[in-house]
Amino acid sequence: MVFKRKPASKKRSAKKRSAKKRRATKRGARVSRRRTRLLITSIATVIAVVGAVLAWLDYRLIQRFEQRHFAAPVRVYSAPMEWFPGSRLSPGEAVGALRALGYRQRAGRRLGAGDFYVNKERLELVTRRFGYAGELHPSRPVAVSFARGLVDGITDGRSGDRLPALRLEPVVIGSLDTSRHKDRRILRLHQIPGKFLEVLLLVEDRQFMTHLGINPVAIIRALFANIRSGRVTQGGSTITQQLVKNLYLSPEQTVTRKAKEALYALLLELHFDKHEILEAYVNEVFLAQAGNRAIHGFALGSEYFFGRPLADLEIQDFALLVGMVKEPSSFNPRRHPKRALDRRNVILDVLDDEGLIDPKVAAALSKKPLGVVSAERRGGQPYAAFLDLVRRQVHERGISGASEALELKVWSTLDPSVQRAAERELSEGLSRIERQRGLPGGTLQGAAVVLRAESGHVVALVGDRRPGFSGFNRALDASRPVGSLLKPVIALNALEAPGTYHLASLLEDKPFSLSLENGATWKPGNYDGEFHGVVTLTRAIEQSYNVASARLGVEIGVGAFVSRLESLGLGRRPPAYPSALLGAVDMSPLEVATVYLPFASGGLQFPVRAFIAATDGEGRVLSRNPAATRRIIQPDAHFLLHHLLEGVVKRGTAKAVLGRFGADNGLAGKTGTTDDYRDSWFAGYSENYLAVVWVGRDDNRPTGLSGSSGALPVWRDLMKALPIREPAFEPPAGAEWHAVDMVSGLRVSSDCGSALRLPFISGGDLPARGRCGEAPVPVPGNRDGGVRNWLERLFSTDSEQPHADWNEGGRR
Repeated sequence: MVFKRKPASKKRSAKKRSAKKRRATKRGARVSRRRTRLLITSIATVIAVVGAVLAWLDYRLIQRFEQRHFAAPVRVYSAPMEWFPGSRLSPGEAVGALRALGYRQRAGRRLGAGDFYVNKERLELVTRRFGYAGELHPSRPVAVSFARGLVDGITDGRSGDRLPALRLEPVVIGSLDTSRHKDRRILRLHQIPGKFLEVLLLVEDRQFMTHLGINPVAIIRALFANIRSGRVTQGGSTITQQLVKNLYLSPEQTVTRKAKEALYALLLELHFDKHEILEAYVNEVFLAQAGNRAIHGFALGSEYFFGRPLADLEIQDFALLVGMVKEPSSFNPRRHPKRALDRRNVILDVLDDEGLIDPKVAAALSKKPLGVVSAERRGGQPYAAFLDLVRRQVHERGISGASEALELKVWSTLDPSVQRAAERELSEGLSRIERQRGLPGGTLQGAAVVLRAESGHVVALVGDRRPGFSGFNRALDASRPVGSLLKPVIALNALEAPGTYHLASLLEDKPFSLSLENGATWKPGNYDGEFHGVVTLTRAIEQSYNVASARLGVEIGVGAFVSRLESLGLGRRPPAYPSALLGAVDMSPLEVATVYLPFASGGLQFPVRAFIAATDGEGRVLSRNPAATRRIIQPDAHFLLHHLLEGVVKRGTAKAVLGRFGADNGLAGKTGTTDDYRDSWFAGYSENYLAVVWVGRDDNRPTGLSGSSGALPVWRDLMKALPIREPAFEPPAGAEWHAVDMVSGLRVSSDCGSALRLPFISGGDLPARGRCGEAPVPVPGNRDGGVRNWLERLFSTDSEQPHADWNEGGRR
């Protein structure tokens, strides 16, 4: 039997279809929910990532903005310019000095701060208010009269009282933070002239006080201009956007960079008020490139282009600086003066149109010249060698620019006029010597150091014949043998032995030799290859006789010599070899100046300082570089030593100085020449300046120059360019003067042709009396024909040595 399947009912089929549909709907709902969750998760992730990125950018932007003042460099200032009655200064030189400081010459006598008027031999000026090392100097009217190329008198412009000196403001000579090659002069908003801010906002961003960081109207206008040109030609940037570009972004002109700029500007406005943003902009805006030095900020731009502070500029000067912002390179007034003048006058027209200045005033101002000062010392860093010394001394004092101070100022001792003279005379002097000797140009190198004799202040330091060269600093780092420069130390040791030596003491300039500990033999000789028999101590030093000086040094003790050299300021004890007596000691020019400073100062020792103090931007003193003074040479011995060194200039190896200064110049010093004429030295002083000059070659090859033919002419011309005063050391109480025959060392009548008047200290030995021209008597005692074993002297104790380290109260 066959059974047939019955067909399903219509009702049952409909149920099945309904169930399938429900199952499909559920599956779709689940997929839809998964997709929704995925979409929500994705959106949340994107929001989180974007939020994190924005938060990170916000943090970095805030941090960078708040810490922007940490990048303020340590600015170094010169010493104030000082004029005294008697200073060597003509009216023309005075006018040049004032113009270099940014003073303005006026045709009439209605003067304001920073103005001057000159009429033949009379100069009237109103000084600017300035601070130096924490001291405030107010503005004052002053009159200066001149006569015969000298300052004749200085009087107060109000009271008519005579003034002892005139001080003019120091100038910025550089920065100690040059690693980023960025320079700026920081100003607080309240220090910025209100009229300047009006000009700036009117030209650069009229809606600055009301927008939120971007100006949509300006952006749309720039967008259409860029679309029409097919490239980015306009920015539409607000001041906030310009600040963002300078602080955070590259200068490239792309849509991406502009988007970032707008975003950053909104974030910056969200966190900081308008005054903070405006202050930052004024200090950060880029204005010029000077070599590898970028000029940032309107304050530094004012000093760089006008030589004056921003507060001393006039409205046409404001217009020039503000006009440069658009294209600093194109509108640089030194490189493109015509473009800069046109741009300035466009800004003046804008100020006229907006009612900020009167039309007649605008027309008159547009006819004025740019008034930009000349750029000095192009191609190098001004005062590079001196700033190197400041940097080292600042480091030794533990002073850092990374402080909470808005700006750190270091008040240095540099005298720009002396520095210029030292650079000029070294460079021109070496070129002249090369021409005279037929040497290729650039063969010789040199260094010079100038100190104030009464304080130890470094007023000039030259480390290379090329002004502004910032490489190897020979004044600090060229350690070379000094030759006969150390003979005065031998003489000082002798003169400090009361009753044993005086200026007429007889020394033997005869051959002798010493057996050294290593078995070698030391035989000193004279540069002229001759021996001069029995000579006075005075003649031995004046003529720089090696053998006589070496005998004296060995007699007193090589140990005593190196100890005295150390105590004079060398700061280290050289090996006590006999050759040290004749200058086989390596020293830098600054070290030589340090050792000679007590000779120039009357026997006082000062720290050699390149800066006085460091202050913050508000003038508060953060650190001082103290000047501890002590007597290192007793007055009796110093007076005799000065007479010796004065004789070197009058009659000895430095008498070539007489041709420029005359016989009674009071200058004193000593030449130095090393073996094979490799190094040429001269160290000498007036009452107010001590100068040291070294001439040689970097490869240490012979130059053929002695101290007299190399360093001395440079030193002589340098001192001629300075306002020197003749030394006037008072003779000690009871000092006696006697005519002494330089042949015999005996006291003779004053009409003896070979006699000199020499000072003698009261209570000390005097030479015997004799006849003019009498033969010298034999050298007595241990100095008669021989020298004691130098090893005995070398290992003798300090208490046995005839020298001492002196304080005001006596021996120590």
